Amino acid sequence: MKRYFAILLALSMLASCKEKDIQKWDYSISGQVPADKNFEMAIMSYPSDEEGGPYDADTTVVVDGKFSFEGNIARPQLAELNLIEKEEQEREDNDFAGMANVALFYLDGTLNITFNEKGMASYEGGGEEQQAWLKWEEMSKSLAESKGGVTLEAFQNLVGEFVDRYPDRYVSIDLMDIVTQGPIQYDLVATMYDALSERMKNSAKVLAWKPALDKAKTYLTGELKAPVFTMNDPEGNPIALESYRGKYVLLDFWASWCAPCRAENPNVLAAYQNYEDSNFDILAVSIDTDKEAWLKAVHEDQLPWKHISDLKGSDNEAAKAYGVEAIPDNFLINPEGFIVGRGLRGKALHDKLNDLISKKTK
Repeated sequence: MKRYFAILLALSMLASCKEKDIQKWDYSISGQVPADKNFEMAIMSYPSDEEGGPYDADTTVVVDGKFSFEGNIARPQLAELNLIEKEEQEREDNDFAGMANVALFYLDGTLNITFNEKGMASYEGGGEEQQAWLKWEEMSKSLAESKGGVTLEAFQNLVGEFVDRYPDRYVSIDLMDIVTQGPIQYDLVATMYDALSERMKNSAKVLAWKPALDKAKTYLTGELKAPVFTMNDPEGNPIALESYRGKYVLLDFWASWCAPCRAENPNVLAAYQNYEDSNFDILAVSIDTDKEAWLKAVHEDQLPWKHISDLKGSDNEAAKAYGVEAIPDNFLINPEGFIVGRGLRGKALHDKLNDLISKKTK
């Protein structure tokens, strides 16, 4: 599994609670590596608090190919385990050389980890969270091997399916934390939230992003007036958002250096081609500072709509007016100048446009 799973998952109990009031999860980890592999230490890292603070790192020695950890935490956490070889070991003779993230598992109950000659980990035991995590790994592996591959939409759908199956597991809300980063797609996340148990709804992780979910709902009401602004195109011509009044416009925030933005551009282009003759247009705001890189990306991605930027990067005036904190982000504005959608990506963009535009133009 990729490292970002471990990086994004963090949770423990509220710091204001007294020690005697905090429920603790005990864990006991024992591990084995082939005795002929020259490892001297095992390092286990996991989130230190509920707010995603610095990771704690526990270290133990490897003796005769065996190591162990034990302790207790406020709630089960996803941990990452790395093996450190002795400095005198010739790296080219070590099958484990250069490996990282050699094991990912939940600190939950008694767990045994065994590494084979190729460094692959297998697990025995563990509590309900660990068993749920193994199920997620099985589901995500199946997705990766499918014909469609791991698209953003497929990943989001898989998280939704998992939450529906395991509504009372911390694994579910840890996975949900990934889809709540950046602009929240309300319909997507609200469905997952509604499926959660009351225990999970009241967990610190969910309570932390619930206000953002509530705010995301307001972007669907059509009651928020879209801030107006004027910004120059690459030739220095001023383009006013108000000039789009009378049609639906997707205000798209992106940048040439933003890989997720570039990956989403073909989807945005498909939407443009489907609806450009149906009272719909796009105005793209670049969060670039390098004009040459910006225009090169526009050309490479073949984006035919108007593009504007003040080349101030994260200090872009339009981005600040709209409260954009991460990209890609977008706002769908109706002909009257009110916001009717935000963070529309993948199929969600096409569904929204179909609901608002196609039915009115048939």
